[in-house]
Amino acid sequence: MRTIRTTAALLALAAGGLACGGGGYDGGTTNPTTGASGGSTSNAITVADNSFTPSATTLAAGSTVTWTWTGRNQHNVTFDDGPASATQAAGTFTRTFASAGNYPYHCTIHGAAMSGTITVR
Repeated sequence: MRTIRTTAALLALAAGGLACGGGGYDGGTTNPTTGASGGSTSNAITVADNSFTPSATTLAAGSTVTWTWTGRNQHNVTFDDGPASATQAAGTFTRTFASAGNYPYHCTIHGAAMSGTITVR
């Protein structure tokens, strides 16, 4: 009988911990739980092997975004309106967005399969 009560108490504690666990968002400028859903307000984007994370983010005019390479393969950040990073496997690339608008970008090696959008308001 004691084992059943102990097990029930442990399960209740675990369920409570999960309910209070949240999504890991600390209220800062990066919301990792929204990532590619477009709800991100992150100005830091990870360039991994075949993905940008988050792939969509919304920022205020005048914001600077930094892309940081973490994978082993070479990628680039190329905007439809012209600016582009070097093709590289490590390092960073930054761009400041002065004007409101949508700024789609992609890796020219991987095309639409590796793309993202910066929305500036």
